[in-house]
Amino acid sequence: MAQFSVLIPVYNGANFLAEALQSIADQTLDDVQIVVSDNASTDGTAQILENWQSRLNLRIITQQETLPMQAHFNAVLDLVETEFYMLLCHDDYLADPDALRLARDALIRAPDIAAVYCDLLYVTPQRRQLAQRSFRRGHLFSADQAGARSLSTARNQFGIPIGIRRASLGDLRYDPRFHYAMDVDISWALSRHQDVLHIPKPLIANRYGDMNMTWALLSKARDEYVGLAQKYGITMGPVDHLRLRVVNFLVGQQKRLFGLYQVLVSWRG
Repeated sequence: MAQFSVLIPVYNGANFLAEALQSIADQTLDDVQIVVSDNASTDGTAQILENWQSRLNLRIITQQETLPMQAHFNAVLDLVETEFYMLLCHDDYLADPDALRLARDALIRAPDIAAVYCDLLYVTPQRRQLAQRSFRRGHLFSADQAGARSLSTARNQFGIPIGIRRASLGDLRYDPRFHYAMDVDISWALSRHQDVLHIPKPLIANRYGDMNMTWALLSKARDEYVGLAQKYGITMGPVDHLRLRVVNFLVGQQKRLFGLYQVLVSWRG
């Protein structure tokens, strides 16, 4: 049985799904299980999955009706069977052929660690590199400190997990109260009061484009960060609320400018 699985929730992902699957096929880690949940797509997603069926250890789940995003992600987490896993968005891809092997080896070497994170590449829809996010932290970092820093900076200070221990996931699922901050929430919940591992290499490419859900959810960001503070027992006074409002506004403007930069780079293609 495979030791590591990659979970891919997808809805109308025909434009990018094959690239995500190819990045898994290129991995140096052998015997990886890929679980793809097709959220009742209406484009060519099903055909792409059929074409890849014989090329990978691929399990395909087809939802009978389109589920809300968090419900779909939680349905995918219910399918985890392996000791380690990662969740890969269908429009992202693994940026290094050693990504899964490095994650698996790190989790084996540190049996008390729940998850492993890495640096990130931001790319255009055409895979042109926009930027690299280097977190500049030690091999071990505190999940509680990363969560608190996420609140003070209005940015995800965990990143994207490249490997998670199934035993640490347990019954934990995405909290329906959070949309914009759902990744911060589940990362924090996975490793609360624990250290987390970081691999200082860009192992995941995060694609920016017109369909990126970030733009639709920006208006919810401040309220959700306040909700995270309440959930994790962090007291916020009037000054903290004002600071969060200002920082959240500035981060929103930075993201919009970065989006315009992505359009320019894509156009110059």
